Amino acid sequence: MNIRAFIPGERFPAISITGKHCALNCRYCKGDFLENMYSATSPHQLYSIARNLYTKGARGLLVSGGYDTEGRLPVRPFLSTIRDIKRDFGLVISLHSGLVDKELASDLRSSEVDIVDFQLVIDPVIIKDIQGLNKKPEDYVRSLRLLAEHGPTYVAPHLPLGFRYGKIVMEKDAIDVLRDFDPYIVVFLILISKNLSAADWSSPKEMEILNLLKYTGNLGCEKAIGCMRPTDVKSDLDEVMIGNKFVDRIAVPHMRLIRKWNLELVESCCSVPGEFLDRFIDDSHRK
Repeated sequence: MNIRAFIPGERFPAISITGKHCALNCRYCKGDFLENMYSATSPHQLYSIARNLYTKGARGLLVSGGYDTEGRLPVRPFLSTIRDIKRDFGLVISLHSGLVDKELASDLRSSEVDIVDFQLVIDPVIIKDIQGLNKKPEDYVRSLRLLAEHGPTYVAPHLPLGFRYGKIVMEKDAIDVLRDFDPYIVVFLILISKNLSAADWSSPKEMEILNLLKYTGNLGCEKAIGCMRPTDVKSDLDEVMIGNKFVDRIAVPHMRLIRKWNLELVESCCSVPGEFLDRFIDDSHRK
């Protein structure tokens, strides 16, 4: 197994369709993750920025943004523009959907979105106390099923680890849910929060994370560790995951690890399916 390192950069930039605003304002984020995204708060802006980024070498886009108070990305006014971007520039489009209904799942497919990155949360404490949503675990499972049945070809479940104040509680249950969905990949995210006090939160223990990665092994799909993981965990955990081949893909590892382990470098988000990867690998980085 050749582990790949994913560093999006300007070949796969992220765009927020809500700018810096997030109505949901989860306790661990408070909109911080929107700060480094391009801002396109109108369909016209989205098209213009996509065109400009394409001329500068982008071959994919992550369409993201703040969620509304129902846990959804307010993407509907942008869908026809996303279709135009696909038609005119052929970019690989990945999207953070949040919760969906059947109509939105179908519209994402007809808009030619390639990948939906869907964060699966089944811990009611995280949903209510951390995210501030009046939703249930069943709402997340239902959204995942609607995306799998009616949405784009590729749905990439993202599993948050330690989001209950750094504790691992229901993550195995979330992995068990995925056994009914046959995903092509599972992406793990580890809680980062400069917005929770040290008294409330600590990083998940390394061994707990590794045990969850092992538990995912019999899903029969690729495993990725996403770009969301705290520095105090990343410095040691990355080397262990790579050295023991616990993951197939790793986002933004330290360059010393890329060199040490001779990792193939891919300039895209880590959930991009195999059929698109050649667009994001330079010949000099190919293994």
